[in-house]
Amino acid sequence: MNELEELLNNISIDIRKRNTQRSAMSIPQSDEFFEHIGRKYTLIPFTIPKLFKILVDSHKLFQFKIVEADRKERIRRIDGFIVTEGNVIKSLLEFYSDELIKEYAHEFAKRHQLEKILREFIPKINEYNNTPLGKAANIVINVMSFQSVLERHITEYGTNWQERRLKIEIEKSDPISYFLDTARDIKPAQNKSAGLKQAKKSGDKQAADHMRYSDLKKYSGKNSIEKTLVVYGVEFYTRVCFRDNQYALIQKLIEDGAIEEREDLLTIKRLLQKERVNADKDPRLQNYAYEINNLEKIVNIKLK
Repeated sequence: MNELEELLNNISIDIRKRNTQRSAMSIPQSDEFFEHIGRKYTLIPFTIPKLFKILVDSHKLFQFKIVEADRKERIRRIDGFIVTEGNVIKSLLEFYSDELIKEYAHEFAKRHQLEKILREFIPKINEYNNTPLGKAANIVINVMSFQSVLERHITEYGTNWQERRLKIEIEKSDPISYFLDTARDIKPAQNKSAGLKQAKKSGDKQAADHMRYSDLKKYSGKNSIEKTLVVYGVEFYTRVCFRDNQYALIQKLIEDGAIEEREDLLTIKRLLQKERVNADKDPRLQNYAYEINNLEKIVNIKLK
């Protein structure tokens, strides 16, 4: 088993653990789970969806929409993830069916059977986007669909089929260095042999970093800043901008409201602190002291 396969299997295990709980967190959601996975396995944020796509294409996961993106309302799309196991899906359907009945009763002060709720609710489900009732309905509708898919295509969701497909998807994928966050400190090699090995890894990671930066710039040239931030994440986008000394650009995005979440602002502040430390070693950065100060000032104002 190579390192990328091991990483993918670990992510699948993490999702299954959540799926087998009976709680509101039983289905991992992209808005929180991507961040959790990123921290746990030290991953570059914008590469995480690619890992999940490999698992989906290998039929190890079902992925579905829980919340629809709404630019006008500043709502980001949220996806859910479920392992492709019949007993797990059955348990989730039972739990979330009860949740939907409860949410419907809370919303309309009347209690109906699941079938009646779905018949009434499906035509107007978009009206309840990003609400507890809308989320519960989307989950139930999709989980029911997945149950049907498993019944009709059972051979494509067996272990042998999944493993063969996973190997094919891994062969087509970027190497694991593409996904790993290289910003973390690397421990020095203990001997000459280890040093040579580390140097090779470092070269591979530098090449992967260059590829990531190139991908982002190509993507941002064809798509809106809002979509770019969603796909690549505020942290990685900011790192790229800082790499090119585009502090004023990040400031404008904050002032325009494109970046406004507190967690994102704290991330930018942390990266700014690293820039200040680097300025002591890199005189070139001192030429951008004015822009750095202005950016830090607007970040502090927004955080207050």
